[in-house]
Amino acid sequence: MLNRDNLFDAMSGVRDEYLSSAADLLGYQQEETDMHFEQKAKRTGLRKTGRILLIAAVIACLFTVTAFAAGLFSVSTRVPDPKETFQIHWDDSENGYLEWSDAKLVLTFPEVAESREIEVRPGWLPFEMPSRLAGSLPWSNLSSETWFQRFASESLCFPDEAGNPPQFSDISQPILIQLYSMAQFRDDGALLMLYQTPGEIKEEHWNDLNVDVLSFHGRQHFDERYIDWMDKTMEAYDIEYDYVLLSNAEAGWVIEVCGQLGMDTVRKVAENLEVRETGNTLTPDDFENRFVFIDGGVG
Repeated sequence: MLNRDNLFDAMSGVRDEYLSSAADLLGYQQEETDMHFEQKAKRTGLRKTGRILLIAAVIACLFTVTAFAAGLFSVSTRVPDPKETFQIHWDDSENGYLEWSDAKLVLTFPEVAESREIEVRPGWLPFEMPSRLAGSLPWSNLSSETWFQRFASESLCFPDEAGNPPQFSDISQPILIQLYSMAQFRDDGALLMLYQTPGEIKEEHWNDLNVDVLSFHGRQHFDERYIDWMDKTMEAYDIEYDYVLLSNAEAGWVIEVCGQLGMDTVRKVAENLEVRETGNTLTPDDFENRFVFIDGGVG
C-alpha cells in the first residue's frame, strides 16, 4: 500500500537535479534551489534538512493529487438522465410507492454501514430566535441554547403571525437546516434535487468543522397559468434558494443549510453551526427510503 514511509524510502535515492526540478514546479525559486545543491559538500547538515523538507513537499503534493484523483471528496454530484426514475415509499399510493423522474441533481456519498447521529445549534441567525418555530424539532420553548434535529423558520413568513419580520412576507423559507445520515443512502441511494435547477457548484473544505462543502444556487421557473380553484391567473415567477451542504464521511453525516435570504446569509449560518453527536448510531435499517429530496419548499 502506498504511504508516506514507502515514499520516503523510494525517494531517498532520487538525484538532486530531479528534486531541483520538482522544487521549481512547486514554486520554489530556482536560483535558491540550485545554490543549495551546489553547496552540498560544505553544508551537509543543511543540505539534508532541505532535502527532507523538499521530499516532504513533493509527497504532500502527490497525496493531494492522489486524493482528488481517487475521488476522496465526500460528496459526488451528477445530472441524471430525465428518464431515470427514483422510487419513494408512499403509503397513500396504490402501489405503496411513488416513482419520480426528471431530477435535476443527484448527490451521492461514500458507502457507510453506520452513521453517528448528530444535532446542531445555530451560532448565528439573521433574526432573533423565537420561542416557537413550527416545523422544527424541537419546535417550542426555544432559545439560543437549544439543540435541533431539524430547524425550519417558514413560520416567520406567515402574514397573520404577530411580530413576524415584515421583510419575510415575500418569501417562504428564511433558513432551513436538515440533517441526514450517509447510512440511509447505502446501496445506491442519494439526495435529490427534484425541481430546482442548480447553478455552478462550488467545492471546498472547512477545517474548523472538518467537512467537505458544496454550495450552489437553485432556481425553479413557473410560467403564467390559470388556477381553477382560485379562479385566478398567476403571473410567471421564479422560486430561488441558496444551498450549502456540509458532509463528514468519517462520522457519516450530512447537513443541508438553505434559504431565501441570499448565499452570504446561508453561508454565515452554516459556518457558525455547532455540531454534536447524540451517542446514537444509525444504520440503513433505520430508514424507509434511500432517496430524499432537498429542494427548499418541497415536503
